[in-house]
Amino acid sequence: MTTGSIDVAADVRRRLLGRGALLALICLLPVVLRDYQLSLVTTALIAALGALALTLVTGFVGLVTAGNSALLALGAYGAAIGAVQLELPFLVVLAGSVLVGAVVGLLAGLPALRVSGIYLAIATLAMHFILIFVFNEYQTRAVGSAGFFLPTASIGGLTIDTAIKWYVVLVLVVLATWRLVENLKKSKFGRAWMLIRDTPLAAASQGISLPAYKLAAFVLSSAIISMSGTFLAYFQQAVYIESFTLELAIQYIAMIIIGGMGSSGGAIAGACFVVLLPPMLSRAIALLPSDAVVAGFLQQNLGDFQLIIYGTLVVVFLIWRPDGLAGLGRRLAALRVKGAR
Repeated sequence: MTTGSIDVAADVRRRLLGRGALLALICLLPVVLRDYQLSLVTTALIAALGALALTLVTGFVGLVTAGNSALLALGAYGAAIGAVQLELPFLVVLAGSVLVGAVVGLLAGLPALRVSGIYLAIATLAMHFILIFVFNEYQTRAVGSAGFFLPTASIGGLTIDTAIKWYVVLVLVVLATWRLVENLKKSKFGRAWMLIRDTPLAAASQGISLPAYKLAAFVLSSAIISMSGTFLAYFQQAVYIESFTLELAIQYIAMIIIGGMGSSGGAIAGACFVVLLPPMLSRAIALLPSDAVVAGFLQQNLGDFQLIIYGTLVVVFLIWRPDGLAGLGRRLAALRVKGAR
């Protein structure tokens, strides 16, 4: 057997091992976790949708955007308008949020045709403040500071009213979105996007329309993030403007950096890490002696401590592990297969 065939076989075994472990984990979580813990995992899955969408724009095309939180608000307030005021079914509201998100993504992507880098980030930051202002005014005039309260989501005759039902729905949606992103990455669109990211001049010299491909990435990404916002609104059954802060947009950027820039699997892993970090920290602090000065200090400054961890990890992964958790996982799987062989 040649060296090449051995490497291919090892790669196949590594993929099978990883997918088998992932399938076992997906099936095991509803069995071992309580409803509250399963709800936290479901929240992480909703965040994973947004991280996958951001991977399209930032990971594949290399465009820095800070409008993720505003697009989440777009989907959430679209759900509030559709479900509460228009009394539309869940699937109709979901389809509407995808369509509206795509239209807003088209408009938000127009600055990307002329600017990039920090200038594009500033342009999308302006979109964030504009949309948040509009939604804040709308909420204040419609229902006040309490926000909107949504009905229970239902698909056909199935009412999604338990933690395990939401978990199953979101697992299926995330897997479908991950498959879509992976297929796009391997298609001519993905190759064109990554060529635009790495060498824009070479992409243009090969006949690739930079404006068209950049706008396509923005449209698809915004549609997915808006859909994620709709899922979040129905899952929490509440929408209020304080949820959609600039800090949330920064957390999404941290997700794809920690998970691995340009990796769809890494985006999911990074989202789960960032979302589940606060409850894990709270649990770890609770295990410290109650009279410990450190425990009281950490509990009082838990939010700031989380931001410090996010910032530190982003710097660490950018300098020492640019491929993030995804690259670390591939390396561990390769070592495992090598040891077994």
